[in-house]
Amino acid sequence: MYVKKESDTERTLAVENVLEDIPGGGTIDPDDFQSDTTMMGEGAIVGKDSNGIYHLVKSAALYEDEADSETDYKVLKGHEFKVGDFIMYSGITGSKAYAITEIDTETSEDYDILTVGTTLGLAMNEGDCLVEATEEATVAGTGTYKYTPAGIALNSVDLENDNQGCGIMIRGTVNESLLPYPVDTPLKALLPLIIFR
Repeated sequence: MYVKKESDTERTLAVENVLEDIPGGGTIDPDDFQSDTTMMGEGAIVGKDSNGIYHLVKSAALYEDEADSETDYKVLKGHEFKVGDFIMYSGITGSKAYAITEIDTETSEDYDILTVGTTLGLAMNEGDCLVEATEEATVAGTGTYKYTPAGIALNSVDLENDNQGCGIMIRGTVNESLLPYPVDTPLKALLPLIIFR
C-alpha cells in the first residue's frame, strides 16, 4: 500500500535550537491575555509566579519616539495589555510604573495608544519596549517586572482550554523576527542564555 501526499507545508519556527529546557515544562495562565486572544504563540517569553504557574511577560514596542512628559504611548498592535495593567520601560533604570487607564485601538491601523494617568518620566525611542510592572511605582527606577523572564515557550498554547502546558527553553537560539511579541535589548539581557538572531 502506498500513501500519496499531494502537498506539504512546513511552519516557520521561532525557536531554532534548544540546548536546555525546564524538565516537564510549565502550565500557562490564560487570564493574562486579552479576551479575544485564543492562542499563545511559540517563542513567547514567560515568567513564573510563587505558585509555580507560568505567565506571559507582556511587552509592547513603541511605534515612535516618546518624550519624558508623555502619557499617551503609541505601541505596535499585537500586544496583550489590558486596562488596569501597570506598565514601565523594560530597562527598569529610570522608569516609573503606572496603570493603563485607556487603550485606543481605533485611531490607527498601525498602532494602539496606551494611556496612563501620569507619565513614566523618561524619554524612550521607537522600538523600545513597555513591559508589565508589578504595581505602581512613583519614584524613577523603582518599577519591577510583574514576572521576571524565565524562558521561551517551545510550542503554542491553546488558551481556550484550562491547565495548558508548554515546553520552556532556558538555553538556545531563537529567530527574533518570528517571535510573537517584541523584545528589546533590556529584555534580552534578562535571558542571557538565549541567543536572539
